[in-house]
Amino acid sequence: MQVGFAVNILNSLPFGPLAFMLVLPLVGALIAYFAGKGGRIVTLLVTAVELGLSILLILGTDTSSIISTDPEAGMNFITTFIIGTIPVGSPGHPITTFQFILGVDGLSVIMILLSNLVVFVAALSSNHIHKSEGFYYSLFLLLQTGLIGVFMSLDLIGFFVFWELVLIPMFFIIGRWGEEGCEHAAVKFFIYTHLGSAVMLVAFFVLYFIAGSEAGIYTFALIQTPGGTEGLRTILPSLAPMVQIGFALAIFMGAGVKLPVWPLHNWLPWAHVKAPTPGSVILAGILLKMGGYTFIRLGLWLVPSAFTRLSIPFAVLAIFTCIYAAFTAMAQTDLKSLVAYTSINHMSWVLLGVAVAAFAIGLDPTVTSNLRFINAANLALQGSIFMMFSHGTIISVMFIMAGELKYTAGTREIPAIQGLMNRAPRMSAILILASFAAFGLPGFSGFIAEALVIFGSVVIYLWAGLIVFGIFVTVGYVLWMLNRIVFSDPDPEKEVSEAPWSDLIAPILMMIPVILLGIWPDLVLEFTQSVVTFIIGGIAP
Repeated sequence: MQVGFAVNILNSLPFGPLAFMLVLPLVGALIAYFAGKGGRIVTLLVTAVELGLSILLILGTDTSSIISTDPEAGMNFITTFIIGTIPVGSPGHPITTFQFILGVDGLSVIMILLSNLVVFVAALSSNHIHKSEGFYYSLFLLLQTGLIGVFMSLDLIGFFVFWELVLIPMFFIIGRWGEEGCEHAAVKFFIYTHLGSAVMLVAFFVLYFIAGSEAGIYTFALIQTPGGTEGLRTILPSLAPMVQIGFALAIFMGAGVKLPVWPLHNWLPWAHVKAPTPGSVILAGILLKMGGYTFIRLGLWLVPSAFTRLSIPFAVLAIFTCIYAAFTAMAQTDLKSLVAYTSINHMSWVLLGVAVAAFAIGLDPTVTSNLRFINAANLALQGSIFMMFSHGTIISVMFIMAGELKYTAGTREIPAIQGLMNRAPRMSAILILASFAAFGLPGFSGFIAEALVIFGSVVIYLWAGLIVFGIFVTVGYVLWMLNRIVFSDPDPEKEVSEAPWSDLIAPILMMIPVILLGIWPDLVLEFTQSVVTFIIGGIAP
């Protein structure tokens, strides 16, 4: 779908729409730093503009042109910035390798919209930040640049630069504005995520040299460059299977830490508990989605045959992670910690959808017996993408409400908060709705995501239905949490006050897509269908 006025506006932006969306937060970060307390106004303005541009980008992106043999066909607004050349190949013939290639397809624009929506809502929920505001909001906007840059990058160097750029502001946001013990949480976050990133970087360069020596083409580009050089997606199928599998495992290390999956998840609960509320919102709402996106873009999209070989191990790991995180969440007494493990629980569904889709890649769609598996994989991968968007909105509300309980009740300890319905009915209503959405009640976006993944998965791996046990446990501990916090009798010795309307604007706004997508899921599915069909190589269900 392309709307004429949206395309015209985007094409009129300086540097092109994608580069403009990267530069605007950078300029805003500089202004916010010197604005001090006025940095909040600057940040709200910039994030609102970015959100508006994201909507225009969706309206201006053509998602109907993907051809199964041409990975560039589905990309829109492709822009290339040459950074430098290095002499690789025959003497006197330098080959351009260091360049930023930007472009978007249906998957990218959905993730960019989610990024800017989460950042805008997190900015709204930053009204309790009063220390070093200029520095805080400048980091905030720098973080936004890194987030959307990851989803726009079509070369490995640009991808890695933006991937690492996200770590720096998040490290300071956790370590400077978090709770007691936040310094340790920030260091743990940085070490885990940076080590995963380092593994990916080594794999990028190994792939670069192996592809160059075997195919004669040295490039970091994922698609064909404007100069006519083939991209890695075209080159990789000709490389040895072990090279592709090695690259896929490196992607698992980098993306698995971010998603996260067991046993790479240990940094997440601690970082969530100690981070300020806006930091937790961004961390769960969009940082984790970088892992899911990488599994799809650099995994399924780039090395599909390797992911096919790893399909069963990934599916088993996803199911184990879901059930493990659900039981661990049940044991938590801090609401933020409970919500953090809920994130691990739900993001494992993304990996399951990816694993199931990997099984069907390469199946011949002209063989009638294969159509059932191709269509099922299509559903599962659609569910993975939908889960990323849905979870980003739902979990943002949950973390904001956990933060509000700290402000109004002085604690997040579930046994210490009682009778919330009587004392804070507005907060209770939002927490109840978000909790229902979190465990997948029909009518909310979480139900659509889980239904798509499970309906697709059981067709290919019947035993994948075991992940439903994670749903049962999730329903149990979420209802138990609500019973203790909301529906219990008030304790007259403990004060709990209602949150002001100014604090509830952000969660109320974020509940709109949660409910809207539960009723009208095609708002997301229409944009991702062509990408999913292209990746799997089959037909739309």
